[in-house]
Amino acid sequence: VEILLVDNGSSAENKQKTEELIGRIRESGVPVRYIYEPAEFNFSAMCNRGAELAEGKFLLFLNDDIEITDSKWLTEMVGYCQLPETGAVGVKLLYPDTKNIQHCGVINIQNGPVHCFGNMPNGNYYFGRTSSPYNFSAVTGACLMIKKKDFCGFDEDFAVAYNDVDLCFSLLEKGLYNVCLNNISLLHYESVSRGDDRKSDEKLLRLYKERMKLDRKYRNYISNDLYYN
Repeated sequence: VEILLVDNGSSAENKQKTEELIGRIRESGVPVRYIYEPAEFNFSAMCNRGAELAEGKFLLFLNDDIEITDSKWLTEMVGYCQLPETGAVGVKLLYPDTKNIQHCGVINIQNGPVHCFGNMPNGNYYFGRTSSPYNFSAVTGACLMIKKKDFCGFDEDFAVAYNDVDLCFSLLEKGLYNVCLNNISLLHYESVSRGDDRKSDEKLLRLYKERMKLDRKYRNYISNDLYYN
């Protein structure tokens, strides 16, 4: 395992804390690279930068607001990712305060791509769909694994939203299957780092533009989900 931490401009205080943490991780024998490059936030560009420098056969994109609470998570994700028919692999994410579902797969319905069972109590719905591995059209980029050979890069025009859906749709186009491991649960402190885009008119406009771009790019997928009846 190698860790690449891409930072687009933390404060001096947080940068120092990060460097101290990395020092402790390196002492345990795990290789860590800290790529500190101040720039406007662009999730896709940051992920692409990390992927460019990564040396492994599998890439795991992981937000800085995820808490690991399952010791099997990485083994399980690699287990599915290494299958030749697999595209992207995700896991179930829960809100830390309520333990409600934040993500257990992305479905593409009339309102566009949305998180399946979003904010519902963590339970067993639809014949185990929320507690077993299932194929979905897409999984969130907050915790997404893919073979390096299959990674074509995140579209950097999707600076904040829909970059993960765009990537997953491109994998479907190649005949690959995206799977969400809903037998694995991690905690996601969603929007802790960047704030809630829905509270800003400017960010809402950007979100709308990115959605329109996705629809133009994948017209056959508008209100059409092969994995959701």
